[in-house]
Amino acid sequence: MTTITRAATAAAICAAVLLTGTACTSGDDGPTTSAKKSAPPTPTASAEPAADANADADAVEDVDGESVTEAPQIERKTIASFANGQFGRVIPLKGGLHKGTLGIALNCEGKGTAKVEVPALGVTFKQECADGKVASIYNEIEVSAAARHAYAQVTGTSGVRWSVSAGQ
Repeated sequence: MTTITRAATAAAICAAVLLTGTACTSGDDGPTTSAKKSAPPTPTASAEPAADANADADAVEDVDGESVTEAPQIERKTIASFANGQFGRVIPLKGGLHKGTLGIALNCEGKGTAKVEVPALGVTFKQECADGKVASIYNEIEVSAAARHAYAQVTGTSGVRWSVSAGQ
């Protein structure tokens, strides 16, 4: 294989690998990747709503002062936030995740559901949303191991608008 072909092949492989979230370099022996083979860190506590355990999970309560046009305020250092979202969005957690507690607040409005996933922790939670009312949920998750390139993915069904904040 010629040097130009080898470089082009290495560049194509790097581009494909970068799209999957890993990094690579090219050397005389071909491309190498820095992808880790270990399992992602797991939470030490499940993501349960911080609401009353006796509350109806399907009920949507209009929360005074909450909005989907502004990111929710949380009592932690904000590492990610987004407002007036629709459909889906990947939101990087600035600085990644560190050991300790991660708090995530989600507001939504419109008939349907909004869902938050944090793949690095294997955590997912949903919130039922309703027309004309802002529904709100707050979860705390214990992070047992750091994850440098962590992100939250928020999705809403058609017609749902949402806002989210995460902090540690």
